[in-house]
Amino acid sequence: MIKILFLLLFPLFLFSKYQVVTYFPLESNIVKKIAHNEIKIREITNRFIPVYRELPYSEVSRLSNAKIYFHFGLDVEKAYGKVLKERNPELVEIDLSEGIGKIPNNPYFWTDPFILRDVGKKIFETLVIYDKSQTEFYRKNYENFLEEIDETFLKIKRKFEISDIYAIYVFDDYWEYFANRFRIKTFKREKEHLNIADINKLVEFKDKENITRILFFDEKDHNVVFSLANNLNIKAVEDNIFNDNWQINLLELANNLNK
Repeated sequence: MIKILFLLLFPLFLFSKYQVVTYFPLESNIVKKIAHNEIKIREITNRFIPVYRELPYSEVSRLSNAKIYFHFGLDVEKAYGKVLKERNPELVEIDLSEGIGKIPNNPYFWTDPFILRDVGKKIFETLVIYDKSQTEFYRKNYENFLEEIDETFLKIKRKFEISDIYAIYVFDDYWEYFANRFRIKTFKREKEHLNIADINKLVEFKDKENITRILFFDEKDHNVVFSLANNLNIKAVEDNIFNDNWQINLLELANNLNK
């Protein structure tokens, strides 16, 4: 009898958890650092896509039933927020980038561990507003998250303290916050093939600035990247800041740069 009663009540227990929406899994995993399983998270997409794609009516209805929409403030995320709020004006939209000192025209702030502390605080403060009964639970998880961030920062800092990585070429703006935090100079390269006449000048510039790596994200850039790397005798490093786990992302970036 008890077992039957549990089976009947279990779906109600799940439903009682209030729902949260994020745009992609990286955001979900950061929210879960503080919420754990106290909320139900739904994602607009299961991987980061930089462009807006119209959602089916049924999907908009499903997502807009959430209480909170957490996002990083990217343009594509704001576009979805507008659609969801049109369906449900009571949806609370939390832009995790608000109040953060951002680099002009560069929204990719989550590669800076210190900024993630501010993100965690905003998530914690939002959760306790809508679920006061779990305040101490969220507080403990928030404090643990801060410790995790600090430990990750120190691991990376120690690695670069004994590193010969002082300057890198980048093909996108994704790594500026990381580079600034760990005092690495970046030089933006256009995604175009080398002109043979420019190679000698580039070699001189590379040697002068002590550039030893090229960071890139898109596989479509492989030919351009490796042409530059081979001609300048520097290492190409592929990196994706949109992968699901923020900590693994930063540690792997540091490790790959230092290999």
